[in-house]
Amino acid sequence: MKRLLGLLVAMSLVMAGAASAQPKKVAIAGWGPHPTLNEAITGFKKGLAEEGFADGNAVAFDETNVNFDASLIPQMLTRLAGARPDLMVTVATPVSVAARNQLRSRTFPIVFMPIADPVHAGLVPSWDKGDRLMTGASVALDYDAVLGFFKTLLPNLKRLGLLYDTGDDSSKAAVDGMEGIAAKHGIAMVRIGVDNPNELPQRVQSAVGRVDALFTVASGRIQQGMAAISATADRAKLPVLTSIPQAVQQNYALAAFAVSFGQSGEAAGRIAGRILKGADPATIPPYRPTAAQHIPLINGQKLKALDIALPAALSDCKCLVQ
Repeated sequence: MKRLLGLLVAMSLVMAGAASAQPKKVAIAGWGPHPTLNEAITGFKKGLAEEGFADGNAVAFDETNVNFDASLIPQMLTRLAGARPDLMVTVATPVSVAARNQLRSRTFPIVFMPIADPVHAGLVPSWDKGDRLMTGASVALDYDAVLGFFKTLLPNLKRLGLLYDTGDDSSKAAVDGMEGIAAKHGIAMVRIGVDNPNELPQRVQSAVGRVDALFTVASGRIQQGMAAISATADRAKLPVLTSIPQAVQQNYALAAFAVSFGQSGEAAGRIAGRILKGADPATIPPYRPTAAQHIPLINGQKLKALDIALPAALSDCKCLVQ
């Protein structure tokens, strides 16, 4: 009898160990394929691995996206939620806001990334804490530092056009934020809203003669159209500024002062790891980069094409790419 009891105890321990070894199911609800968003997802997996959840035995990913088609978001979220994940990651503002609204009765937590302003988007109540079952990582810009950098690069900058997606809450929050600090730098802001990516060349052309430079406010639709934006602006000798480093590296923009999407993704991954270990999302403030974590980047070819001399104040910035 004792041997039988011992065998049963041993079997129960083995079964308990097998159950505990089951990988955590993490659903990744994507907005669409783009280098910056892909960088964020790669960073997320890296951050999650740092918390002990590497791809394989510790975590299983269910990853998909809607290719920037907002009408497909409800269907994607329904499918991912139906698989009962231990945690869901939402990529970009449209997906994150939709998930918050559609999945209110869920029991699993959501970690968002890379959001420009999660407070403005209503994802969290403040920068000091998360929401019930929801927190994450932002790519919030320090607008004072950003405009200070652009003013150093272009001392004669007086009017800056803000090319933004009117359907993206984060884009509108960025516009509001930049307008709030612009007067300090002696810059007037000119809003140039875009409803449809096909309108980008016309919107850029409409800015010619009205602004000294154009700033592309980060969003999926604007990023998709950087080639068209660059081509139109180049013909008019209009400098393009951005918060997307890849746009500078790909010769689409003159300069960027930006936050790394990969770094934001890593922060989201570490947050997700803490939650999977039992932390309450409501007690975890959303990640917000500091001014020191912004990365300057200037395209040397664009400087020459626009006949702009690199200011002495930036001569040792080590941020020039050719």
